[in-house]
Amino acid sequence: MSNWCVEYWKVDKRPEGSHAQMREQLKYVKPKFEDISRRYFSDYLSATRYANSLFDSGNYHTNIVKG
Repeated sequence: MSNWCVEYWKVDKRPEGSHAQMREQLKYVKPKFEDISRRYFSDYLSATRYANSLFDSGNYHTNIVKG
């Protein structure tokens, strides 16, 4: 049985303009080690569901790591 780790960190949103205006594309900023939260799962499917739910909320970036 393998373990899967979901790493996630908060992404700050910049409220600019109205919802109809095009926003500047966000650039990836590597988080500091201490800002990364982790949660472990026993199967890949559960890990991806959790990561997708965090990412879809719009507040977090996620990364799934086997380990």
